[in-house]
Amino acid sequence: MGCLKSLFKKILFIVLVVAFFALGGYAFVKEKIRNYQYPAKDVFVESEMQYADFSSVSADYQLYRSFNLFGYKKINAKYLPTNQKITIFDLKDEDLISVSDFHTGVIDEKIKSLLDKTKDSFITYENFKIVQKGKFYAHKKEIPYLVFKASVKNVPFKDVIGTIGAYSNLNNKQKPSTKLIISIVDDKAYNPTIVKNFVTSLRIK
Repeated sequence: MGCLKSLFKKILFIVLVVAFFALGGYAFVKEKIRNYQYPAKDVFVESEMQYADFSSVSADYQLYRSFNLFGYKKINAKYLPTNQKITIFDLKDEDLISVSDFHTGVIDEKIKSLLDKTKDSFITYENFKIVQKGKFYAHKKEIPYLVFKASVKNVPFKDVIGTIGAYSNLNNKQKPSTKLIISIVDDKAYNPTIVKNFVTSLRIK
């Protein structure tokens, strides 16, 4: 009797799956996911104010959301002419990284562990070298940043350059949280103005 129940459940499951695809369920879910990830710019601007006001960002940057799979919510901007991606992580609080870490030099020691926590791939970076430090100004809001070089451990002969910046912004609970800006590209494709133009267009509380 138990075997018949188990067989019936399997058959019912298969029937439901077939019906789901036959009735366009997959296409419906796929469209829902795409609408969430790639909303119209005005919708994105309105819903992501806890990061910044993105209304002044150039149309050269495609703004989109990512699913929160690794503990930190994030949003992205892709520079369409070159496909360079810029990611802003919401670190929820200021314990992992704070803006003051950039001023005191603590960030120098935290880079590797920071990237390990925020990455969503199997790529591992090593041989870090900080090559530049500076400040962006997003409508008079100071955003410290650094530029580093590293090698990709999992990919032979792959060198990258990364920009990391941070600012503090009020979250939905009106508490300060660190927003981390990261953009990592191939060494030969590095263009510092792509990150600069994006960050300086933000309006931050």
